[in-house]
Amino acid sequence: MLLLALPLIALAAAAAPQKVALLPPAPLVEATAEEAAWLDAKLVRELKARAAVVPREEVLAAMAAQGVADPAACDDACLVALGKRLGADRVVRQTLSMQKKVQSTGTVWQWVVHQVDVAAGRPFGHFERMCMCAQSVWDAVARQLASQLVAFDPAARLELAHAEPAQPAPGPVEIPDMVYVPEGEFVMGSEWGEWDEEPRHIVELNAFYIDKYETTNEEYQRCIDARRCDPQAFRRDRSVMGPRQPVVAVGWDDAVRYCRFAGKRLPTEAEWEKAARGTDERRYPWGNEWHRDWVNLHGPEDGFAATAPVGSFPGNVSPYGAFDMAGNAWEWVSDFHDKHYYRASPRENPKGPKTGVRHVMRGGSWLYDVPFFTMSTNRSPGRPLVHKIYVGFRCAMDAPRS
Repeated sequence: MLLLALPLIALAAAAAPQKVALLPPAPLVEATAEEAAWLDAKLVRELKARAAVVPREEVLAAMAAQGVADPAACDDACLVALGKRLGADRVVRQTLSMQKKVQSTGTVWQWVVHQVDVAAGRPFGHFERMCMCAQSVWDAVARQLASQLVAFDPAARLELAHAEPAQPAPGPVEIPDMVYVPEGEFVMGSEWGEWDEEPRHIVELNAFYIDKYETTNEEYQRCIDARRCDPQAFRRDRSVMGPRQPVVAVGWDDAVRYCRFAGKRLPTEAEWEKAARGTDERRYPWGNEWHRDWVNLHGPEDGFAATAPVGSFPGNVSPYGAFDMAGNAWEWVSDFHDKHYYRASPRENPKGPKTGVRHVMRGGSWLYDVPFFTMSTNRSPGRPLVHKIYVGFRCAMDAPRS
């Protein structure tokens, strides 16, 4: 299982530290010592271009003198003590996690670096990067991580001015099987996951409703019976055709037609993310800690060979009360996908690029076992006319405005 780390501490510009001590990397999950050393060399090279780096032999000697055998087990107090011993301004701990041959699509990398400010005796920036990508990409990753480490300034952190706690609340009217998301700001995006989740930015949305559950087969059948929707693909596959299982194997156009039939619409990507994570930048709908038994993913651990009936996981609920926004079925949203869109996204009610080839899918699905796909910020592009057995949707609706 891919190991996940602590909540993000901000990134910004500041003066580079005079002296950085970098602990040797700790390989986790399926990563080897050789692979970890390969990435370590890249980070050392990039740090040396930006700051004074303590020679590795001096770091190893300090670790031995302090009795530190496992770099990954060195907590903040341990890192500060090492920094004082080495006369360093910052001390950096790093880990590399890998999952190989994931769904026959490649290798998932997760590189985590955590630093402390020695003089202040406290954590000073926690950064990570993950992707399912080729090794060549990680030269750019090393450059970015090194820049983040030496340019970190907590005083410049992007913060919400008025962050109302996200919680279930009644809307202006009660709509069966929908939850109400009030108007207001939230932070969208992340500097953690994949490239298209950057940058973090503040978005302000009007109030809306979103379905409490993913659209089910029995609900979608009503649209078929009314001759307003085309039948989903894989109808003979009983593993995904239970009446309370989410409808899957529908294209983006099918999702749009169903939501119109139901008097609703597809949520925008921003609406989906706010409904999933609320206003506290949580990583998953329930919080920041990973719980494998709360999500329907690939594998026998959750008790389902394919999709699960909606609402089967009581822990998998968003702060506003929406279920299964992580796992079960990927969910279409209305926006076209553009990996650079967040750089120019409007602050109020963004609706995505005006044109594009693929649409955004959110939430992960039963066919993958990679936790980062289920993160509330993760974005995946999908071709609108392709009917995948792991892609479904839920609908949304504007709230009446006073």
